[in-house]
Order: sequence, then structure tokens, then C-alpha cells
Amino acid sequence: MNILQEIVEQQKSGEAKGICSVCSSSPLVIDAALLHAKETDDCVLIEATANQVNQNGGYTGMTPEDFRAFVLERADLAGLGREKVILGGDHLGPVAWQKMHAEESMDLAKVLVYDFAAAGFTKIHLDASMPLGGDGFLSTEKIADRTVTLLKQAEAGAAAYSEKHPGAEPPVYVIGSEVPTPGGSGEETGLHVTDPSDLKSMLVCFKNRFENAGFSDAWDRVVAAVVQPGVEFGNDGIHEYIPEEAADLVQTAMDIPGIVLEGHSTDYQPESALRSLVEDGVAILKVGPALTFAAREGLFALAYIEKELGTGDPSCFIEKLDECMLKDQSN
Repeated sequence: MNILQEIVEQQKSGEAKGICSVCSSSPLVIDAALLHAKETDDCVLIEATANQVNQNGGYTGMTPEDFRAFVLERADLAGLGREKVILGGDHLGPVAWQKMHAEESMDLAKVLVYDFAAAGFTKIHLDASMPLGGDGFLSTEKIADRTVTLLKQAEAGAAAYSEKHPGAEPPVYVIGSEVPTPGGSGEETGLHVTDPSDLKSMLVCFKNRFENAGFSDAWDRVVAAVVQPGVEFGNDGIHEYIPEEAADLVQTAMDIPGIVLEGHSTDYQPESALRSLVEDGVAILKVGPALTFAAREGLFALAYIEKELGTGDPSCFIEKLDECMLKDQSN
């Protein structure tokens, strides 16, 4: 049984169990996550988004196969057993090609999802929620249909991986995407907690689409639904989790068998809020920018120490970083 399925079982039995999803391609961040897992004798969940890693290289220059090799090699260096590493694909769908016509962007998304599953990623977030070129209003039914299109490719990719690695576990799935732009919306006001009725109707619709397409087994491997529990961050502030605001959503989710909630943009939340989220059934907490920010703070602190010491050939790290960012502002 996949560790994420175990977490679902524990949550449904009343145990507050959760996991942090490290969404970063920074070697420093990934190394820290792997070392922490080694020190605590725990598993680590590391995910790559469709913008970071895809068949064209994404902004990291890595394909899914490349990213898998990259993370596992660093796990070896950290002394962490590869069986302790869970690899996930986040927002897998047409998000990187939104401006293209729907048919073209979905064709690219199908390759993306297949490649992630064929590379052995075992947590797949299928996300077809964004409007594409030529789209008008996107209904839940249309999103569900596109999600099933992606699911077919994920299952085919997983089958290809299993042929090469007999006994490999099939992937588990996350559905839904009631979240802001990956990495934070830049605006923490006007936030709305997911309506419980919307969650229930979405799950019913997706379940029907999965089963009608012959993927009942895959539906049994859907472990989480993405919701907005009331957490966000922007350039100027953080919207901390307030349990009372999400009470109805949380209660509704607790009564749904086999599925927990996944929270995005949980960056910068205080420890008390993170604990409350897990206790309330938001069992998968995604974080990325806050980790990269912490790594940047550490590097800057070292640069300031270097300047104070005034010895050796200075790295001019801060100045060089600024120069690189101004030279290429595409990301």
C-alpha cells in the first residue's frame, strides 16, 4: 500500500496524520528535505510542477526521467534509502500551454502525464481546470472529461513503468484545483474557502466520469482533492489558517471515505496553523516558495558574514544573483 493511502486510512480512523509535499527544484532545498527525512527516519514527498519539469525540459531543463534521477542520486548522497522517497507530479495538465488552442495544449498535456507516470512517479495530480485557447466557461463536467483523458495516459505510462519494474506500485491520484497560481497568487485578500457542496458535486462528477470510462480501479486510488481551506500568501502578507472558517468544509471531507484534502500555498503558515490543518484533515501540505526563500536567506547570511570577515576573494553572491535576475526576467 502506498504511504499516502496509509495516511488516508489513518485520517479516516481519527488519527491526525499528514505529510509535507516539498515542491521545489532547488538542490539546496531538496538536499535539506532528504537529510531531514534521514535524521527523522521518515519518508519524504518531493514534487515537480508541470512548469518546472516537462517533456521540453521546463524551466529547470529537466524531463520527468531527469528529475527522478536527480532526486534519487541526491538521496543516495544523503544516505536516505530510495524506498523512502515519494515522487510526485503537481498540476499535471495543460497549464504550461494555456495560450494554445485546447486540442493542441491537451495533446502536449497527454505526453506530459504519460512521461511522469512512465518515469515512476507515484503521486499524480491531474489538473485540467484551466481555460485553454478557444475555451469559454469551463464546467465541472468538461474539466472531468479532460481529466479522464489525462488519466488514460497516466495509467498507460504506469503500465509501461511496471513492465520494466515488476511489482511496482500503481500511482495514486489527486484531483481538483481550487487554488491560485502555483507559487502564490500575489494577493492574499478576497480569499474564499471551498464551498462543501462544490467539493461533493465535484467528487460525484469525477467519480462518474472515471467509472464510465472503465477506470473504477483508478478511482479507488484517488487519495486527495485539492481545496482552498483558507490559506494564502502574497507579496505583502499571509492569510493564516482559521479553523472556524473551514469548519463546514472539514466536516464534509471527514465524512467522505477514502479521500483527504490537499492544501496548496501553505507556505509561511505558523506551526500551530500547520498542526491545525492536519488535525482538520488537510493531510497533504504543499510548500515550495517558503523553502526556497529560506535557502536564499541562508545564502545571503553567509554572504554578509563573508563581507564582514573581509578575507579572501569575495564571491559577490548577492550582486551576481541580482545581475542574473535582471538579465533574464522570464521566470
